[in-house]
Amino acid sequence: MPGDNVTTGCRVRLMLNGTKIGYATGVTIRESIAYEPINVLDNIATKEHVPVGYTCSMTAETIRIVGSSLKKAGYFPKQGTSSADFLRNIVTNGEMTGGVYDSISRKLIQQVEGVKISEQSVNYTARGVTGQSVSMVAIRARDEADISPT
Repeated sequence: MPGDNVTTGCRVRLMLNGTKIGYATGVTIRESIAYEPINVLDNIATKEHVPVGYTCSMTAETIRIVGSSLKKAGYFPKQGTSSADFLRNIVTNGEMTGGVYDSISRKLIQQVEGVKISEQSVNYTARGVTGQSVSMVAIRARDEADISPT
């Protein structure tokens, strides 16, 4: 039955290092391969395109909960009391693994490795729920084609 196989927002859960990071309202995972054209003398057309780079990123929209923050949870570096403290906190902040899971079957749908949070923003509105946007860089993303069944 198709309905059992369709991924929907109400069935997925975002996890960082195996922990649900709160109320995620949207997740976007991007993979990009950069190609460089090979242009040669005596040929007006491009001969071929060669891959020269791969990048991966992830963004998440979440609900901001009072008393809970990415810094408090250790996902984003704290400022510290000086510039040196702040730099040390950034450098020593480890990489994470992100995962999108089907909350019914508990299967891993997509995994993002080498995740580091690069940006966070909070949006306060007069008559809305406070939302938080989180941007992350990553080393690679894997989906069902690349994930070993457990």
